[in-house]
Amino acid sequence: MRYFIVIAVAVLGLLLWFAPADSQIRLITLSKSEIGWTVTYQLNEPVSQLEFVRSPNNSRATRWQPLTDNIEIAWQNGSEVIRSQNGEPFTEAAFTLDASYTTLPKDYAPFSPFSDGGMLVHTARFFACAESCGAAHHEWPMAVNLTTNDYMLVDGQLRLGFHEWLDRDSGRAIYIGSQPPETFSALVAIIDPALPSSLRQNMITELPMIMSYYTKELGALSQTPTLFASYSDFDGGYYGHQGGVLPNQVFMHWYGEQALDNVDEQNTLWFFAHEIAHLFQGAGLKYSSSDEAWIHEGAAELMSYLYTDAKLAKSNQLVQDAVRKAQTECVASWPASEPFVIVGRINFKAHYSCGLVANAELHAQLQANGIRSGIFALWETYSELVADGAAADSETYFAAFEQLTGYASMSLRQLIDRPVSASIAP
Repeated sequence: MRYFIVIAVAVLGLLLWFAPADSQIRLITLSKSEIGWTVTYQLNEPVSQLEFVRSPNNSRATRWQPLTDNIEIAWQNGSEVIRSQNGEPFTEAAFTLDASYTTLPKDYAPFSPFSDGGMLVHTARFFACAESCGAAHHEWPMAVNLTTNDYMLVDGQLRLGFHEWLDRDSGRAIYIGSQPPETFSALVAIIDPALPSSLRQNMITELPMIMSYYTKELGALSQTPTLFASYSDFDGGYYGHQGGVLPNQVFMHWYGEQALDNVDEQNTLWFFAHEIAHLFQGAGLKYSSSDEAWIHEGAAELMSYLYTDAKLAKSNQLVQDAVRKAQTECVASWPASEPFVIVGRINFKAHYSCGLVANAELHAQLQANGIRSGIFALWETYSELVADGAAADSETYFAAFEQLTGYASMSLRQLIDRPVSASIAP
């Protein structure tokens, strides 16, 4: 039996190339009827092709079946494109969709089914650009059309029938189904009834506590976030889970029967603490390059451990153990002769391990300089700088540290090489 777990980076969507207002796409309509799912692209004028924004592989060619004559999906220069078979320009293209769950490399699944027939849809899977995508692309006109008795949950609002909006950037998760959302303290959730009752109950109890902790440390969110927890069968004997975060949304999907037999409830709640931390990172969550992911991933790791440590009253022992383990992993993956940018591109997990160690050291140094909230004060300052126009990168991150303490930060390597006991003393 093969087993794999896919954890998508909560902020992966922020790396995308986006579509401009004059992209010539008039509307992208996702439809659900009694016979299945379709997507239709309507264009303002004829184009020779549409290029998809996200092409982690070429699976659309097998999972999307053309409804429009003379239209096909092809792989071209590392991206999937929609084009006519005879090379003629076109103004519309429609496809039937395989709405089962599928894992994609370094990307979120387009469809995450619920056991009762509901569905979570990631809209960015459908973003495309007329001719080709570039750095200016950032908005797409989207619509959902339902001819079933389902409702849709878009940006926390319940809609029926047809709804149109302007989508952007990393997209969003849309729930389509019949299960009513549950409202907790500062959080709306749709939790699959197939998940173990003990896990469901722990979520109901724990999630408001996580929200309360981060609200106290970083301030209230401007919009009530939504959490989605779903389960579906999966063919071929595979099982696992995938989770992530989009703006104001956190989600996790379990797939395959054995996934429920192997649910680690404590690790699952820790995962939500990590992902919810991203929701509170504000403007600083955006970053100029994936090479800088250690900033927000490492900070979210630390924040989640600080939350768990405080909840369990471990007097920083849990944090110390986690940082000590992360330092071992980081040093093993980062030869002193190589720049971190190379290490992170080869092994993205290094952003988590090395980022945790670096942020723990910054946290300790801030506290030693009288900034008792440590990492949380750093993130508030950093987010303010980014919101004011500074680049979302390590230079700005270290500038925020200097603004708070009055002296320059150590380099990333120096932060990593500090003794763990000194970095996170209670």
